Amino acid sequence: MVEIPGNPRLWHINVDFEAELAAFVQGRRYVPTGAFAARNQMVAYNVLRYVARAGDALLVPSAWLAPLAAEATRAGVVLVPLENPGNRSGYEFTPWGWTPQALRVGERTGARLSPPALEVVARVNSKVYSHRLEAELGVADTRARLVTTDTELAAQVARACPQAQDKWVVKHPYGVAARERILGRGPSLSPAAAAWCRRRFADGDTLLFEPWQPATREYGLCGFIHPDGSVALLGVSRPVANGAGTLVGYELTSEPPPSALWTVGRQVGSRLAADGYRGPWGSDALEHAHGWRLLLEINARWTVGFLALAALARSPEVSRRWVLEPPPIG
Repeated sequence: MVEIPGNPRLWHINVDFEAELAAFVQGRRYVPTGAFAARNQMVAYNVLRYVARAGDALLVPSAWLAPLAAEATRAGVVLVPLENPGNRSGYEFTPWGWTPQALRVGERTGARLSPPALEVVARVNSKVYSHRLEAELGVADTRARLVTTDTELAAQVARACPQAQDKWVVKHPYGVAARERILGRGPSLSPAAAAWCRRRFADGDTLLFEPWQPATREYGLCGFIHPDGSVALLGVSRPVANGAGTLVGYELTSEPPPSALWTVGRQVGSRLAADGYRGPWGSDALEHAHGWRLLLEINARWTVGFLALAALARSPEVSRRWVLEPPPIG
């Protein structure tokens, strides 16, 4: 994995990124519920283990100081209490993803801030954006559709999946990790699925309908767009999902990815840069029984794929399964 140059970083882990973006787009005030706290702590621990550099700092709630202390010492990283961060002007503020709350946290620390416009972040992370780019690049499933009403959705389900065994998925524009989506099969929606979609349409959401293609192999390209707009492709991770599409780990292997992934990745990175995004990003792809989805979605933020690539870099000669590691208890 290519090292990203820069000043010492002050990391802030906010894996509820997509949930907050959805509220931002709808003009709602976002109130964290604590549902993401355990995931935030696990990601923070793995950032310490794999991508934080000596001299970096990591913002954490005070309750996490003891469990993360040993790993922070090993990594040469300063743990900074989120409740009272002091002045951290010597650092570059580095959230998992840019959101309104992340900006407020960064401003409170006094660290250097170089965010893209939040409107840009929200637009390029939406599945509306990635689907339109996928269609423009000529790599989309022609049966996939963006839909905004019950009538549009019902017509597309019947048209694209006429057989009882035909599987499909409907996705919220800011769904992530198998959340905020529904799975179904056949030419019509169940009452529960229809109700779920009606609630999202009432919120003003555009949903993405796609025929379901079980993956035989998945890929996650990781890239970085520098302040001058130049694009670096850092590597391709190998996520592993279960039959419902939920991530269960990563295959760490030095097997080279197909060249088509690099081609589409360069196109995605160039478009993100042209549209004003700067910073880390990932794009997902999959191989299935009938071909490829070379641009499944875009995540304009840090991703677990970056951590997997860093884990692979430590021992590239050994193929193995890797998962996010839990922090020590206590």
